[in-house]
Amino acid sequence: MNIETPVWRQVRAAIVAQIAAGEFPPGTPLPAERALAERFSCAIGTIRRATDGLVAEGVLSRQQGRGTFVAQHTPERLFRFFHLRRPDGAAELPRTEFLDFAERRADRTQAAALGLELDAPLLRARHLQHLGGRPAMLEKLWLPATLFPGLDGARFAGRPGTVYDLYQREFGISVTRIDEQLRAAIPPARVASRLGLRVGEPALFIQRVAHAVDGKPVELRLAWADTRDLAYFNSRA
Repeated sequence: MNIETPVWRQVRAAIVAQIAAGEFPPGTPLPAERALAERFSCAIGTIRRATDGLVAEGVLSRQQGRGTFVAQHTPERLFRFFHLRRPDGAAELPRTEFLDFAERRADRTQAAALGLELDAPLLRARHLQHLGGRPAMLEKLWLPATLFPGLDGARFAGRPGTVYDLYQREFGISVTRIDEQLRAAIPPARVASRLGLRVGEPALFIQRVAHAVDGKPVELRLAWADTRDLAYFNSRA
């Protein structure tokens, strides 16, 4: 091991690399702490420090009496990434209305956000999230086509779970971190119409880049949210 890097960080990096490579698929348990300590020739306390951080980041989950597991994107886990709620903080699962799906080429902004070459092949999807029986957020997603071979509109629209569950279950890509920028802005007229806003009425604009367990950017998402009766909640312990 590299003596200049703390052992627990090296162990953490090794576990992340093994998860990203599919050695530990989503929902499967990690080996026991003693077995990991033997594998990495370190103390059990070092293993615990490495895995504690991954649990806090949502890469791993601990189940009382069962062990430590690679986290899965369940419907409940949606709220780690979906932050629109009523002002009192009450969470509601959105109803997703699929709009369209297309193949595109990366422009400079998309290429920079996703770490791609200009004109790299992209997949673009759009959907409308409904809360409380009305449109709440219009989202446009761009995905590197090479990471999602065979993905088309039918598979995207017909997924049984969330978008991130689709990435994980069918393509082995686990989203564990998002970077977001938020600002108030005036949406285009077509967006305002979708959200039931008057032309010129402001909305919340959200730019998000989602990262896989190994830190690689895997999705660029631009969203317009109607927050007249909703609030954006993002809380981390």
